[in-house]
Amino acid sequence: MTKATDEQLLRLWRSSYALSRAAFIFASPEDQAKWKALKDVSAIEAFQAGAVEASQGQPDLSAAVIQAMKAPSKMLRDRAEHTGKLQQDVLKFIEGGLLYGFGFEPPRRLDSVPVPIPKRAWSDHIDWEKNSLTFESMQFVEVRLTTNRIRNEILERGQVDKTPVNAPGRPGVRSDIEDAFQALKDTGSIDPKASQRSHYPRVRAWLERNRPDLDVPPAQMSEKTIHKYFSPLFNELKKNHDL
Repeated sequence: MTKATDEQLLRLWRSSYALSRAAFIFASPEDQAKWKALKDVSAIEAFQAGAVEASQGQPDLSAAVIQAMKAPSKMLRDRAEHTGKLQQDVLKFIEGGLLYGFGFEPPRRLDSVPVPIPKRAWSDHIDWEKNSLTFESMQFVEVRLTTNRIRNEILERGQVDKTPVNAPGRPGVRSDIEDAFQALKDTGSIDPKASQRSHYPRVRAWLERNRPDLDVPPAQMSEKTIHKYFSPLFNELKKNHDL
């Protein structure tokens, strides 16, 4: 592979997903559904449910309180364990060459260009929330991840301009977006109470995993294209949910 140009590296970084979102974006539909279910339950709700259950079997008030506290503790522990599992999956994808990381060497300036992050750097300290990692004397900030396919498209083939040649919303894209909606809906990953736009990263992630041969890489698919075919299905789901 020839040396990447600054323009290619910037385009690649902009087309990637933030490290803080990677564990969910690149998770399987089943893991996404489990993560969402754990995230949707608050500690207060877990305590209230635990309190009701404890009051039915614990006549002593102090014992009931202790028992009730176990519910939110378990919920938080389950959430942390599942998040850790998803993060480990991301690291396995990186080790296997399915995902690649790009970030900036601090301090980032206006003219800074992202650099590829070597695989060995992922074995040290990773701050998933702050999108950064350190390895020996190296440090990377604003870290993002992309798939091997998109990396190849932009770096190896030199295709920096990813604007679709055909008109957005061609029939093939329509069926793919509809399939993505149905798959996400079946796993409980569509929330009628949330905005449509908040679901677009999940649509792109599903397409990336299940439609690798699309003419337009999902990361480059415009929101207008997704909205055109996602919106009718989402609105219908929301309508039925509100009944």
